[in-house]
Amino acid sequence: MIARYIARQFSRPTGLLGRMIGRGMARHNEREARWTVDLLALEPDARVLEIGFGPGVAIQYAAERTTRGHVSGIDCSEAMVQMARNRNASRLASGLVDLTRADVQSLPYPDDSFDRAFAIHCIYFWRDPAADLREIRRVLRPAGLVAITIRPVHQWQGRKPPADVFHLYRGDEVAKLLSDSGFQRPRVEPYPDPEKPGECILALK
Repeated sequence: MIARYIARQFSRPTGLLGRMIGRGMARHNEREARWTVDLLALEPDARVLEIGFGPGVAIQYAAERTTRGHVSGIDCSEAMVQMARNRNASRLASGLVDLTRADVQSLPYPDDSFDRAFAIHCIYFWRDPAADLREIRRVLRPAGLVAITIRPVHQWQGRKPPADVFHLYRGDEVAKLLSDSGFQRPRVEPYPDPEKPGECILALK
């Protein structure tokens, strides 16, 4: 029960434990954040959406690239919204960034709002990933790019979290979900260091 409770905190961090988990995410997911943002090849005027931004590290990196654009983010955890707002306070004040408490199932944006969208270590918790990917596709502009970063199931090496909390995937499974949801030309990019786990699946609207 304790392991399940802690695992659930990763899907929706709350309270003191949630803030501790958020600080851990900021440290341990930093490389995936930089790598994912690099793969998106952001232009300075791009409009970007992150789903499940956690402590806001990738928001910060995306905002550094989109100096004439805009970065939006949604997260279902109020604790993470506050943590990410603190990290990105100056960009929030300038209007370059907005961060909202919301769920991927119903994104609070009009159709065709973004050039890029991404999610890092979040798809594990989506109840209906095909529907959620269609919702992401809705808010992407024509030829927009989506990136879904995961730790593939075979790279957990016996440390798998409870299956009723985390739904782990292979990269090709996420690629098929993207294709089935209407995205085009999905491809799986392995993390460039073979000693470190990680895959990013990219696809075009």
